Amino acid sequence: MGAFNIYNLESVKAVARAADGEEKPVFLMVSEKSLGYAGLEEIFEIAKAVKAKTKTGLYLHLDHGNDVELIKKCIRMGFDSVMFDGSKLPLEQNIIISRDLRRLAHRNGVVFEAEIGKIGGKEDKVSSAIFKTNPAEAEKFFNEVKPDILAVAIGNVHGPITAAEELDFTLLAKIQDTIKAPLVLHGCSNRDPREYKVAISQGVVKVNIDTELRQAFVKGVTRAIKKNFSDPREILKLSSEEISENVKEKIKIFSCSSARC
Repeated sequence: MGAFNIYNLESVKAVARAADGEEKPVFLMVSEKSLGYAGLEEIFEIAKAVKAKTKTGLYLHLDHGNDVELIKKCIRMGFDSVMFDGSKLPLEQNIIISRDLRRLAHRNGVVFEAEIGKIGGKEDKVSSAIFKTNPAEAEKFFNEVKPDILAVAIGNVHGPITAAEELDFTLLAKIQDTIKAPLVLHGCSNRDPREYKVAISQGVVKVNIDTELRQAFVKGVTRAIKKNFSDPREILKLSSEEISENVKEKIKIFSCSSARC
């Protein structure tokens, strides 16, 4: 499934429109920074209202949660899915906190995502150097925490793609062979379609897209400026359309891992 970051009404409706058009479920991801910008209750109610009018499944997901109390609040509020990012913590501490949050999430019928290995780059409140996931640590972590899905680091980087960025598919295959679990890739904007397909074929079930949607938003604003639009509704409409087209493209790629697609 594609997982797409949202931050306001226009972005939520853009992703929902694309999901409905392609008839594929998606995650609506919101970061801690976006919640600080738009408000937790506001984002939750926007997502709830749009979900009620959408034929396809939309799943509200807290992305890269670092604040344990906020994660607990999202679980109890009714988020469909939450992520705890304890990748910067010592392994044992990450295990203890992740395990406790997973138990709370499951008691409330919420999907729980955890992370092992630091994903490089900088995006919102997430910033770290590249540190690839160790398969042995991933096995220990997965066996002790038992998250529903596990984010791993194979050279993927948050933010704009760099020339030095290269996905280590050999490592991804080794991790999958070791733990045989549903995996997540963060920082996957602007990849070659073949890379998505290889990742999916090696056990990745959720692919996160954020930077590319921001770029689409800016493209829409730029188009509006060139057209001399002054009505904010017209400007946001173009930006929303650009986001929708990007999401549609990604859904089509993620929905078929065959090289013939």
